[in-house]
Amino acid sequence: MEVAIQIKMNEKLFLRNPEQTELGRKIIKHSIEMIHDHGFEAFTFKKLAEHIGTTEAGVYRYFENKHRLLIYIVAWY
Repeated sequence: MEVAIQIKMNEKLFLRNPEQTELGRKIIKHSIEMIHDHGFEAFTFKKLAEHIGTTEAGVYRYFENKHRLLIYIVAWY
């Protein structure tokens, strides 16, 4: 049995809803892991993009900056 939960997030936190695409979900998942492993200061969109196999511009299509991404993740939790 699979359960899907959709959490309504403030739309001002993102440019494109990351929950609606595979790339968006990868951005969220791997951001959490990388911030945990390396810390927020060492985390960059460039490193994230390399880690998930996309371009830095691809990440910026979802979030304006890493601060907005962090707020999104904290609000989601």
